[in-house]
Amino acid sequence: MNNMLTEIVKNLKRIAIIGNGGGGKTTLAKSLAAKYSLPLTHVDSIQYLAGMKIRDTLETTRILNLKADEDSWLIDGFGTYEVMQRRFHLADKIIFVDFPIWRHYLWCTKRQIKSLWTPRLELPANCNEATLSYTIKLYKILWRVHTQIRPKLIDLFKQIEFKNKVIKIKNVKQWNCVFFSGDI
Repeated sequence: MNNMLTEIVKNLKRIAIIGNGGGGKTTLAKSLAAKYSLPLTHVDSIQYLAGMKIRDTLETTRILNLKADEDSWLIDGFGTYEVMQRRFHLADKIIFVDFPIWRHYLWCTKRQIKSLWTPRLELPANCNEATLSYTIKLYKILWRVHTQIRPKLIDLFKQIEFKNKVIKIKNVKQWNCVFFSGDI
């Protein structure tokens, strides 16, 4: 049985991580990409240009679809719903970080405070998230993702194709289990 599990893990070539902001997706992504020797793509690093400018949606879509067409990857983040669906169909495993909304707000608040001293490395140059206007925008995005995108993801992941693909992380204990063991 252990050899079978090892073989399954070896065959993981495409992992998607999705979930609301501040849920630790990027931290998980870095850990799992290292463990499985997968090239890591942060959607934020594609969607944003230097100075917190937003890349054109069609260009972002083109780049994300090219990444998804590669033989191996770990992609952390969203993109358009169509891009996400395509990525999920191509993925061997999908990690869905689905904490209660209050945890996303809490962890995003901590991330915002930390960004006063240390910008996130996965963002392009001169992307300053440590502003009141960005923090307000971020909180609105968290709510929109929770109320509009999350229900679509839950419905999508009910499809039979995703039955054995999706790992849903609902609490910190589960998050720690994946992060520290790397077992998915």
